[in-house]
Amino acid sequence: MKHISKILQNDLGNLSKISESLEQKTTILKSLKKNMGALGQYITDAYLEKNNVLIIESINPEVSSKIRFEEIRIKKLCEQIGFVPKKIKCLVKKGY
Repeated sequence: MKHISKILQNDLGNLSKISESLEQKTTILKSLKKNMGALGQYITDAYLEKNNVLIIESINPEVSSKIRFEEIRIKKLCEQIGFVPKKIKCLVKKGY
């Protein structure tokens, strides 16, 4: 039987990782929405995957195509907030 302090320590460690992940995702999404001009309003989600690939979801294929042409700009924005994606994927959000 595990001691309660060990159980709490493990659970708090997991919560810390989840909190960091959510903070990172929020920071990236807010930065892109704010700094991508007119395209920013069509970005629905942005996050880094474990393999350091930045996923950007938008409302339709046309916007995703336009975002692909902004790769250099997006990488510079990410560097400013402390993230350096090795690759960027643009997807269409399901349900739009």
